[in-house]
Amino acid sequence: MFRCLEPALVVTLVAVLAGCAQYRNDRGVEVNWQPSALEGLSRGETTRADVLARLGPPSQVIASGDETVLYYLNEHAEGEGLLLVLYNRFEVDTRYDRAIFFFDADDRLTDYSTWLRPADDD
Repeated sequence: MFRCLEPALVVTLVAVLAGCAQYRNDRGVEVNWQPSALEGLSRGETTRADVLARLGPPSQVIASGDETVLYYLNEHAEGEGLLLVLYNRFEVDTRYDRAIFFFDADDRLTDYSTWLRPADDD
């Protein structure tokens, strides 16, 4: 009742049912906090309005007592996958660029920190 499938037909079926996938996703705010954009920031002198004018709206504004925090985040994910009939594999590498700025009750910068993924990771 069942006949052996021709080898060429088997190869054709596997090729039709298999596939590759690529994935790329960027989410969050535009990365404006390169070192050149941060030149001139001074703790105790730079205001929250100064940072907003340079970097635009943050991902989050956090209020903690008398302190305000502007948090900027950009998520970059890339991946690839192999899709077969009985086996699937998908790898995703996610990197985050982020910047955080702390302000006192007078909206003066008290501290900040930034991270940009190295250029060779793009």
